[in-house]
Amino acid sequence: DSLRIDQPEWSEFTTVDEAFFFCKRSGFPALVRPSYVLSGAAMRVVSSNEELERFLRTAAVVSRDYPVVISKYISGAKEVELDAVGQNGELLNYAIAEHVENAGVHSGDASLLLPAQKLFVETHRRVKAIGQKICRALKISGPFNVQFMCKDNEVMVIECNLRASRSLPFISKTYNVNFVTIATRIMLGIPQRPVTIQPIDMECIAAKVPTFSFSRLKNSDPRLGVEMQSTGEVACFGVNQYEAFLKAMIAAGFKLPTKNILISIGPSQQKLEFVQYAQMLADMGYTLYATKNTAETLKAQGVDSCTTVYKPFVRREPNVITMLKTGKLDLVINVPDSMDSQGLSDGFEMRRAAIDSSTSLLVDIKTAILVVMSLHRKYTREMSGRPFWSYNSWQEYTEQRESVATNASVGRK
Repeated sequence: DSLRIDQPEWSEFTTVDEAFFFCKRSGFPALVRPSYVLSGAAMRVVSSNEELERFLRTAAVVSRDYPVVISKYISGAKEVELDAVGQNGELLNYAIAEHVENAGVHSGDASLLLPAQKLFVETHRRVKAIGQKICRALKISGPFNVQFMCKDNEVMVIECNLRASRSLPFISKTYNVNFVTIATRIMLGIPQRPVTIQPIDMECIAAKVPTFSFSRLKNSDPRLGVEMQSTGEVACFGVNQYEAFLKAMIAAGFKLPTKNILISIGPSQQKLEFVQYAQMLADMGYTLYATKNTAETLKAQGVDSCTTVYKPFVRREPNVITMLKTGKLDLVINVPDSMDSQGLSDGFEMRRAAIDSSTSLLVDIKTAILVVMSLHRKYTREMSGRPFWSYNSWQEYTEQRESVATNASVGRK
């Protein structure tokens, strides 16, 4: 507050009545987090008084000894991360990465693109300026990470962590600048100079995606939310975001579809958002299947080559579960309706059946869109006789970048 840095409206409370009052004032949805957890454990996005009461009565201890933090949840916002190293309160080196998924997915479960691909210049400038403000105010000497929520060119801070984040090794590899070494020397009192990083001159993009162990966790719901569920991550380079992202997805276990794709999207707005990408899939020759409401939306918007299939509990054929068990689907795109997991729902049954049948599964609309765009870029290049994949080592990518930097330096002299 003293730095006049925007953040989502929030409050800490010790009674259930205070929680209801906050939500009545600021409105739903809201993010509720007990104060005694890490990695997003026991956090929930609630959309009504009933959901809030159920969560507080069953999953959280609310008392003066265990306060609960509640904040306004902003739908449709992009999440951006600043990883930086400070020296005596001055920002020495930094990197800005964007999440593929919207805010609301735990940062440990999010896919990252570096350098950021879709940020406004003004957003980039404000993220850096806020990072510098925080660095000076806290007199930081060492690594720190700030997570931002960006929407309509408004930038708000979600949180600041005075430590190295899990993204720091990824950033160091991408830029070929060892942020950890720099931070360690600063913490030992050895003065450091900033290392020049020119993201605009980079001839490659890096993508980092999470890996999950849902196949080993019986009856777990394979979906993304505010609780961290990933058990690892993979990073890959490419000449553009599409190649890098598709490489990373494959490295994380994703199998490229060859023929049949099921689409089942809950939120109405996201159904409409996906229409043009469903048409892309049809144009590439994929056979599309969709559950009732999704199929109706797609057909109403002109995607006619779509076959309706029944949800698991309808008990009629063609049924999603039967198709998965018999290996007739290559990819399932299932975007849940709510941020909260509903145990025995059609969506849960579809997602679980996809995992149990080793079928590729996408549960986030933004991830699904980027996968489709990447497949389409691959398709168009290969149809025109041009290669899509580039096969270079990390050293080859960084040598290209060092060559560009050297030539630019010589030119300036």
